[in-house]
Amino acid sequence: MQFVFKLKFFFLSILLILIYFLKGDILLINLLIHKLIIIFIVGVSLSLSGLILQNILKNPLVEPYILGISSASALGFVISIILNFNIFLTNALMLSFIFMCYVLIISNYGNSLKFILIGISINLICSSLINLLMAISKQDIFKTIFILWGNLDRILTKNEVLFLYICLIIVVFSLIWIYFNRKKLLLLSLSDEESLSLGLELKKYKRVFITISFILVSISVYFAGIIGFVGLIVPHISKILNKDNYSFVIFDCVNISLILLILAQLLLKFLNFSLPIGIITSLIGAPFFVLLLIRYLR
Repeated sequence: MQFVFKLKFFFLSILLILIYFLKGDILLINLLIHKLIIIFIVGVSLSLSGLILQNILKNPLVEPYILGISSASALGFVISIILNFNIFLTNALMLSFIFMCYVLIISNYGNSLKFILIGISINLICSSLINLLMAISKQDIFKTIFILWGNLDRILTKNEVLFLYICLIIVVFSLIWIYFNRKKLLLLSLSDEESLSLGLELKKYKRVFITISFILVSISVYFAGIIGFVGLIVPHISKILNKDNYSFVIFDCVNISLILLILAQLLLKFLNFSLPIGIITSLIGAPFFVLLLIRYLR
């Protein structure tokens, strides 16, 4: 019965994809394919990163944006735009900022509260630096806004199309690896004592999962900017539907994230609004976050 329900979810996402294609011009099919790949990359990256971080930190209010991973990636991208870097230098700069963020966080992953506070500090510092750069440099202001608000309507250059397919392979392999290590991910949601008693190599898998989360988020930011709350909402809905059955939790993370992003895009098209998708996800996610916070504090 549950499997049939998952298939319905899957077919719903396929139906939305078909509607999305039919809404576009057939002459622009290549652009639509690239956009669909970006939606897949962003949805999978943010939802799985959120799932990983919530399990490791054992905190239901955590998502990549709150921990500052997205802001660190965005800062590297904004600097590269201002300095007019090519795709390789842009990725190198983004990865260097991600690595600094990673070193700060990975050195404190044993303490959940410290981990979150460092992440929030990184987020505030990076966001402030981005705003400062926007005020100082008046060139490419639209691209910077695209990074801050999130946007799936990016037109890619030839080099970026190649990079898109490379990133797609990375995301698919990460998804497969997470799926085959889903039991270890579930064990990470338990207390450290329980995880160790069940034979989990705690430090090793925490580092591996956090590293994957960082890579996925940096890829997402490169192609779509900062899209908040997807990494918060989707894992929660998936866990509510499936409890501890992580085969279906991961499956639903992919499906629900695709449905959410495509519905948001279709809504913008239907209303003929040229708003960034990050605004829509934030409008949906902010009340959800408040409800979670109230429930968590009780």
